[in-house]
Amino acid sequence: MTFSEQIVNAMVKPASYKELVQLKKGRFKLFVVVICLVLGIVTFAVPTGALIASFGGFEKLFSRQLSTLEFRDGELSLANRFTMKIDDVTILIDTKEASVGGEELKRDGIYLAVGSQTAQLVYTLAGESFQYQVIHLPDLLGEGFSCNTLLRLIPFIYGYLVMVFLFTCLGFFLKYGLFSLVMGLYINKINKEKNLGLSFGQVFMICFYGQTLGMLISNFNAALGLIPQIFVSTICIFISIRMITASVVYMLKDAE
Repeated sequence: MTFSEQIVNAMVKPASYKELVQLKKGRFKLFVVVICLVLGIVTFAVPTGALIASFGGFEKLFSRQLSTLEFRDGELSLANRFTMKIDDVTILIDTKEASVGGEELKRDGIYLAVGSQTAQLVYTLAGESFQYQVIHLPDLLGEGFSCNTLLRLIPFIYGYLVMVFLFTCLGFFLKYGLFSLVMGLYINKINKEKNLGLSFGQVFMICFYGQTLGMLISNFNAALGLIPQIFVSTICIFISIRMITASVVYMLKDAE
């Protein structure tokens, strides 16, 4: 069985799960790694890459739009007001006042508002603003902080994004692995009662394979925002349970 067949069978052919669990453990581990990487690319790498491309990369952002940024004598200064929206968060830098407030933050949303002396994390709902955190910039930034400081940080920013990507992939493994473990406890009970001769490791594999179609649909939808996610996630849970139980039914028939 080729790797592409392994993926297709996991997605749409529960009758083939008996063959899938007989593959070498290394094949299953590779399958898990590839699936988690795909999910990480779809939900994090592609949207993040698109965002970075939208402003021309960090070097262009820092050297052009934030070229006059400077922290000196206890105050941050920027010649022009700066605004950027990242998902639901609006980054606003306006150093004309010590703190950004008033009409600037009246629209519903989450704001990182930076003035000449403070940075605030603010959540606005129905015109009412709630201040989560206030950071005094002299406590955060060193004297002489500027655009050049940001430019030197670019390699670290990309390194941080790579780490976030890897942790995102790990998070998918933990999420779907936990579901496989919980479902595995139930499936393993049937396995013992019906003498299917499966190890718990093979039961775990069945439960993970059974989620393949559901996890791909759910996370592609989350990335594209086509349908409300709670609806899609619920449907995908039922798809996964259906695939897992169907594979057991096929094994029971073969055992008769």
